[in-house]
Amino acid sequence: MGARNNALLARWIYSDTMARDFLTVLRGYEKRQVDTLINSADAALTGDAAQRAVAREALRTAKFEIALRGYDRLEVDKAVQALLRELDSLAATDEFRTTLASVLRLSQPTDQQIIDEVRRLRGAADR
Repeated sequence: MGARNNALLARWIYSDTMARDFLTVLRGYEKRQVDTLINSADAALTGDAAQRAVAREALRTAKFEIALRGYDRLEVDKAVQALLRELDSLAATDEFRTTLASVLRLSQPTDQQIIDEVRRLRGAADR
């Protein structure tokens, strides 16, 4: 499965299992700050590696203001951690693809090009 398919799967898992409608509590995280960060990170799931890196850093360093009638802090913290795990998983895939492309001496390879090159090298090694 390619990085794009992994990103789509991650987005489906996130949207299917995570409620984006956080509970409003008396003293919680400021809603606009949370919405902005969550929406940005969610969009990065299907973006390129650079967008995912920016989103991962934003999630890691996020500090939300406490506001009256804000989002439940525990729910938001769990959502941020879930998004961070998904983005970290995709980052590992990106790094693997980059390393593999470098070893195979391919620039911007498709999944099929990588598979074909590995098969070619395996065939050459078996001879």
